[in-house]
Order: sequence, then C-alpha cells, then structure tokens
Amino acid sequence: MRIISQCGKYDFPYENIILEVMTDSNSIFAYTGTGQPFNVANYSTKDKAVKAMEMLRERYLSRMELDGGFDMLHNCYVQPNFWVLPRIFQFPTDDEVVIDET
Repeated sequence: MRIISQCGKYDFPYENIILEVMTDSNSIFAYTGTGQPFNVANYSTKDKAVKAMEMLRERYLSRMELDGGFDMLHNCYVQPNFWVLPRIFQFPTDDEVVIDET
C-alpha cells in the first residue's frame, strides 16, 4: 500500500517506512532510513494525530472479498475468497478526523 502525505507532496511504500506520532507535537513523521524524517501530517491535537494513525491501520487491514467468477476488467477468472488489499491511504486533513466523545 502507498502512504500519501496530507499535502500530497510525499508518497511512500507502507511496508518500507516507520510512522510516528511525535510526542512533543501533533505531527506524524515518516522515517525511511535515509536520515531526515518527513513530516507527513499535522493535526490540531495529539488525539487527532493518533486517530489518523488508527484510520491508517484500519485501512491497511481492510480487504475486499470477491465471490469469484470472470473479471471483465482484467479478462481473467478469479477464485472465490480472493482478498484484495487497499492500494493507497492519504492522511486526512485536520477537519476530516473526528474524535468520538463517548
């Protein structure tokens, strides 16, 4: 899956980075192993930053189950119960992250 920064400037392979909610800010940084971390998202509160990370994990773990049959788009037969992983996740803007008050 590809991870797109909030502003759309950065695009990373999820499997090759480390993401962190910084303890002293409300930002999420990506570490690629090349030195300087990349700021991929900024939020008004730490809770929103943590919620955005939860949204990322939920997106990564979501899968689409197929019933099987002929796939017209790819012109092939697909086995039943074939799982398709999501392809991208772009960090949402601050106003798109809603914290449950329960």
